Amino acid sequence: MSAAPPAVAWLNGRVVDWADCTLHARSPGAFWGANVFEGLRAYWDEDAGTSRVFRLEDHLARLHRSMRALHLRTDHGDDELVRAVEDVLAGNDFRADAHVVVVVYVEAGATLDALQPTELTGVHVTAVPFPRGARYRTGLDVGVSSWRRIAHDVMPPRVKAGANYHNGRLAHHESVRNGYDTALLLNQRGTVAEGPGSCVVMVSDGQLVTPPASDGALDSLTVDTVSALAAEHLGLPTVRRPVDRTELLHADEVLLAGTLVEVQPVVSVDRVTIGDGVPGPVTRSLQDLYDAAARYGTGRPGWTHDVPVTTGVGA
Repeated sequence: MSAAPPAVAWLNGRVVDWADCTLHARSPGAFWGANVFEGLRAYWDEDAGTSRVFRLEDHLARLHRSMRALHLRTDHGDDELVRAVEDVLAGNDFRADAHVVVVVYVEAGATLDALQPTELTGVHVTAVPFPRGARYRTGLDVGVSSWRRIAHDVMPPRVKAGANYHNGRLAHHESVRNGYDTALLLNQRGTVAEGPGSCVVMVSDGQLVTPPASDGALDSLTVDTVSALAAEHLGLPTVRRPVDRTELLHADEVLLAGTLVEVQPVVSVDRVTIGDGVPGPVTRSLQDLYDAAARYGTGRPGWTHDVPVTTGVGA
C-alpha cells in the first residue's frame, strides 16, 4: 500500500479532500463503532483503462440487510452510492487494485449520548490502493484462536458492523504473535466459524464444504462466487454444514475466501500440514477462475461494474 494518502473521498453526498472526510470523535460511529459497512475490490485493467468493481450491486444489497438489522436508515440511495464509488475511484486515479469501503455510521445526537436512539446517520466512501496478499501463491499458516466467534445472542455475526470486527482483530493479532499468518475462530459450540474477515472452505471427498451463516460465518459473497464457479467449471458442489476443527486437518485442501483475501490457500492449521503442504489443484483452479471473473469480467452478467478513469468527479 502507498504511504501517500489518497486525494479524495466521499462524505454525505459530495466529494471532499481526503483530510476532510471526518466525523466527530463523540459520534457513536466513531466512539462505539456504531456503523455498518461493505468492503469492495476494484481491479485495475491497464488495457481497458478501467477500475473493475466486483459485485457492487450485491454488496449494496448486503449493506441494506445490515442496516435493517441495526435499525439504520439513510437518504442516500443506491444510485448515489454507485456514483460515489465511481467518483472516488476516478478522482484518485490509482491505476492499481484498490479496496473501496462504503460505511453508514451513526452521527452524534443532540445529547451526545452514545446510547441515544437516533436515525441520524452519515455515509462515507473511501478507497486505498490494495495489492494482493503476499501469501496468495504460497499459502497461509493459520492457527485456531483461543477467542471464540461472537454468538447470535451476543451480537449479530452475519451483520457487517464495525464493532463486530474487534472479535476478529483480537484473534488475528493473537495468532500473529504466536507465529501464524492469521487465525481461525470457532463458535460457541466449538465448530469452525470463520477467519478474521474471511470465510473457511475445505475441499473434501469431491466437494466444497463451508460453515453456514448459522455457525457464525458471514453470508459471504466471495464464497457464493467460488461456489458458483466450482459448480459451473469444475463440477464440484458446495455443502454448507458444521465443520469440526479436526476435519480441517484431514481435508484434501483448505482455503480462505473473502473480498480482501480473495481465494487464499491454507497450507497448515495449528502447524499440522494440510494435504501435501502446498496449494492444491482445486484451490489453484478456483484462484484462476475467480481472477478471470473479478479482474477480467468473464463471470456472470452484472458481477462487474467498470469505472473508466475518465469518469467525471461530481465535487
